[in-house]
Amino acid sequence: MSRSESAVVFREIGGPEVLAVEAASPRKVSENDVRINVAAFALNRADLMFIHGEHYTIPVFPSRIGSEAVGTVTEIGENVTTFNIGDRVTSIPFFTTTDGVQGTTAVLPADYLTHAPSELSDAEACSVWMQYLTSYFAFAEVANLGPKDTVLVTAAASSAGLGAIEIARALGAKVVATTRSETKRSLLLEAGANEVALVGTDDLGEVINRTTDGKGVRVAFDPVGGESLGTYVDHLAPNAVIFGYGTLSDLQPVIPMAAMCRTQSVFHPYSMFNHVGRADERQRGVDFILERISSGALRPRVDRVFAFDQVLDAYRYMESNEQSGKIVVEVA
Repeated sequence: MSRSESAVVFREIGGPEVLAVEAASPRKVSENDVRINVAAFALNRADLMFIHGEHYTIPVFPSRIGSEAVGTVTEIGENVTTFNIGDRVTSIPFFTTTDGVQGTTAVLPADYLTHAPSELSDAEACSVWMQYLTSYFAFAEVANLGPKDTVLVTAAASSAGLGAIEIARALGAKVVATTRSETKRSLLLEAGANEVALVGTDDLGEVINRTTDGKGVRVAFDPVGGESLGTYVDHLAPNAVIFGYGTLSDLQPVIPMAAMCRTQSVFHPYSMFNHVGRADERQRGVDFILERISSGALRPRVDRVFAFDQVLDAYRYMESNEQSGKIVVEVA
């Protein structure tokens, strides 16, 4: 099998065991597409949800997977004017039912590509957009977060959680972060959290009250689901927004209706994919993040890099929830 024609594919719903690296037939480049030779790609929890059949995008078998990669342009569609052969580019997350970037080559829409920041390595460059756009759309486009606000970020040691801390601080807000690991407390403080509450040890309500002078958090960024909201619902500011963007607990969120009514708070089922398709929001997010990468204010955190023939091990590692930052697979 030629490495230049290999892709990560699955043909049935399941865990990492359903994934395989297979020979891939090169897809035709349409008029608005770009083909790249992939140097590295990043894994996301949305990919796990996709293969488990839990994502709102339903796979069409056989299905490729993945939406974040960095590589070199090798072919461009006739309508593409923003990229040239040889450009180093990185992909903005997108989702289709058949295409994916996890392989040695990929074809993707030019609208979901940017020139890769020269300041970043390949592993960092493919780790930018999900890590930062996920919280950018929630905080800047939906919640209009600002300096008077405090954000709660639960399960904050994930790549999305670390990105959320950085984006919230970039918008001027304070951050309370949670983690189950004492060893990750210093990591979250380093990322910019004002306070860190250790789940099962610290009193989260007391930490929120101390950080907000009793005013409560106006935004919560919560991928846990289950009973998570109930642990802080009495410490929400008026008109708070809770972004539920995952179910790490394997349970759907339980919504305490009466407590939510007291503060007129809103639970917002959230996915960045509901925003990234809007060209104006996408461009504002890209500009916001690239400006701060260029200044050094943002730098994606990569937890671990795997070789291409270790891709199943990379997915098993993501399922372990042991990572603190992005999991990347290098192709070359």
